[in-house]
Amino acid sequence: MTVNPASRPSFGRALGETSRLIGKLHHRALADFDSDFPTWMLLTLLEEKGVPLPVDEVAKELNRRLDLAEPDTLRVLERAAAAGHVTYQPENTPATAKLTEAGADHFAALYAHARKVTDAAFEGIDPAELDAALTVVLAAKERAAAALG
Repeated sequence: MTVNPASRPSFGRALGETSRLIGKLHHRALADFDSDFPTWMLLTLLEEKGVPLPVDEVAKELNRRLDLAEPDTLRVLERAAAAGHVTYQPENTPATAKLTEAGADHFAALYAHARKVTDAAFEGIDPAELDAALTVVLAAKERAAAALG
């Protein structure tokens, strides 16, 4: 791809615009499964941990990842439980949430579909160039996090 240097965007702008477009692809993939991003993040968290989590830990982590307030997290949990993807036990002390077997199967299919849809944006790009770009993005992420404290 040839870009006129005079019209070449800054790294930050290019990264932001690319992130927005790939995010749109990701949201489209989630919609194909009648899902949304907060539910995706809940299923991701529960799949990553693999054990029942206290709901306050789920709320704290979704707030960190998405700026999702606790009442909104509880609504996402309730919807996922109603769909049979999560066991949500608010009556437990502490209240817990866990991915069900059906939820794990759903997440695996959803994940594979989302990867297929979003990976299309990188099709035909040299893997070494993708690896170099990822290295730069991860370094910038680390520096931005350090600057924020």
